[in-house]
Amino acid sequence: MDLYDHQGDKPDYHYECIEMVSNTNILAQRSKEVAFNYMDHLEGWCTHNKASVLVDLIFMLKPKIVVEIGVWGGKSLVPMGLALKVNGRGKAYGIDPWDSGASSEGMDGVNYDWWSQVDHQMILRGLQAKISEYNLQANIELIKSTSENAPLIPNIDILHIDGNHSEKAANLDAHKWVPLVRRGGIIIFDDITWGTTASAVKWMDENCIRLAEFHEDNDWGIWVKP
Repeated sequence: MDLYDHQGDKPDYHYECIEMVSNTNILAQRSKEVAFNYMDHLEGWCTHNKASVLVDLIFMLKPKIVVEIGVWGGKSLVPMGLALKVNGRGKAYGIDPWDSGASSEGMDGVNYDWWSQVDHQMILRGLQAKISEYNLQANIELIKSTSENAPLIPNIDILHIDGNHSEKAANLDAHKWVPLVRRGGIIIFDDITWGTTASAVKWMDENCIRLAEFHEDNDWGIWVKP
């Protein structure tokens, strides 16, 4: 039996809707394949699984404004920029000082040693070259600044917080940027099980709705701004 008992009762748009959803799924999958290839040439720690979720969120929400705090080599920013390009709208603002002093502030031990010694300017130049190579200049804007000093960006649709994980910096990122997310917008917070991010995560749970959490090499969560 057909979905409808009588062919004359079938709405004209029925098969058009199915085709649209199918095409969207194919487009998202192809975008992920390209993004994964790009990621393999970028510095950072974002996994393919996390990038897949970020791309899905962009295809679902069709955001105009995406903000990422803590860009490093662009391994999570570039997949989002690519998804925005495929959507045909939106810009991702990547905020990072690319400065050893800012990156290592509040750190200790091996984390301090690594962040204070790594060549930040080389990482930035490499990312800028890749953004140009991938033709994402219209969809990604890099802002070389600390989170604290960066200009406010209102009406954020998707906010990804992955900056310095000291307690002070994590709290600043949450308190400064989450209020700028629009109602119904999405916040992704990285490394939610670190002791230094516990206070910021608690504040997130008190002021937003935790939607999901993921446990990989690094643990991260998704909240909705009520």
